[in-house]
Amino acid sequence: MSRESIVSQIETKLKAMTSPTLKKVLRDPIIPEELAKTAFPAVYIETTDEEIEDISLGSLRQGLMAVNIVCFVGGNNRDTQRNSVVQGIETALLADRSVNNTATHIALTGVESLQVGESAPYASVRMVFTVKHHYQL
Repeated sequence: MSRESIVSQIETKLKAMTSPTLKKVLRDPIIPEELAKTAFPAVYIETTDEEIEDISLGSLRQGLMAVNIVCFVGGNNRDTQRNSVVQGIETALLADRSVNNTATHIALTGVESLQVGESAPYASVRMVFTVKHHYQL
């Protein structure tokens, strides 16, 4: 499957989340100050690095792609909100390791705060998922 198919399925799964409900899911970076208070939690998705190798003498290739999901929360109890969003996204995406049959495997490989001790009213976290997939040239 294509990289775009995989990321599109991830986007669909995040938009369908109900615990917690993500108010905004985008494929472009978010500037939290430009969002209404009711737009949180908000996330954006972006693909980053990818390692690629041939897995047959023909045109079959394997990619190991990193997909970043950057989450923003706002208001009080930001650390609790961040933890809730991370847990919800992890649960939603790892329930189907094949990402609706678009990938071979998806795994959460890192969670990092973007700015420790951020000032109110926003907080953010980056989740890094590694997605293995096969494709034809």
